[in-house]
Amino acid sequence: MAKQHAHLMGLVGKMIPPLSPKLHKGQAGRIGVLGGSGDYSGAPYFSSMGAMRFGADLAHVICQPDAGAVIKTYSPDLIVHGHVLIIGPGLGRDDHMQNCARIAFELAKKNDQMGVVVDADGLWLVQNDPMVVLDWPGVPRVILTPNIMEFKRLCQALKIDPNSDVDTLCPQLARALQNVTIVQKGSADIISNGLVITSELLGDGAQSEILKGEVEGGLKRVGGQGDILSGSVGVLLAWGSEWVRGSYEHVGHPPPKSKAIAENIPLLAAYGASTFNRTVSRRGWERKGRSMVTHDLVDLVGPVYEEVFGKPETGEEKGKL
Repeated sequence: MAKQHAHLMGLVGKMIPPLSPKLHKGQAGRIGVLGGSGDYSGAPYFSSMGAMRFGADLAHVICQPDAGAVIKTYSPDLIVHGHVLIIGPGLGRDDHMQNCARIAFELAKKNDQMGVVVDADGLWLVQNDPMVVLDWPGVPRVILTPNIMEFKRLCQALKIDPNSDVDTLCPQLARALQNVTIVQKGSADIISNGLVITSELLGDGAQSEILKGEVEGGLKRVGGQGDILSGSVGVLLAWGSEWVRGSYEHVGHPPPKSKAIAENIPLLAAYGASTFNRTVSRRGWERKGRSMVTHDLVDLVGPVYEEVFGKPETGEEKGKL
């Protein structure tokens, strides 16, 4: 498993763009968060700020007006207006915001440049209206990040027995949702898009329907930890999509030649973000113990990024600028 983990993280590392003056603002990630309501202003902040600290160039928040004024006070680095990528943190379940999310899904389906990460009350929408993630053109650019209860409700909505073998549930749900990628959060994160993961991705000659994120996490679960996960998933999905499109070739970072890798960017993004988020949780717990809160984890994003992925690579290091 250690060899497989190293191989997968090596592939994830290839998605990360080098730092270079030849890249313009936005090419290293424009992350949008659709969420934030009167009662929930913290979640979109943690998701978007987690994305910024992870390495995104820009983070946009689309929210209810009464939440916008509050979120702006948290950080001047966040742009509180329209863009779509991460749907759900702090969204709420009232009809207006749920309908906004429904429209965002439809717009994203029509934009072949955009991927979508779905968390929290975005998953509530998927549970009640699975069509929002169905009929995606080509390989679905959608990643769901449900916790234990959210996953159970999704299974029940799709008529899947939640008491089935734990290693088969995630692939079953992914197939029922037309091969979206799912991060089933738990003591070990189970990740699947419902398809057979080839030996090319696993690196050890094996095949499987699931990846397991088994890196040790912290012993305390805090509200907002999943929002940091959604932010890092969003950044890796953005980086991977730009890598595949050749956006980084001019800075010495050519796109993958492998079709299997190119078509599984959501799977790799989910695995890399799971590894990162579990490590952040562990480092936060080691420093703060029971007093750990999500702000502590935001402060650790930079150093843990370097621990997991290494120091940021520059174009000059490749000698191709």
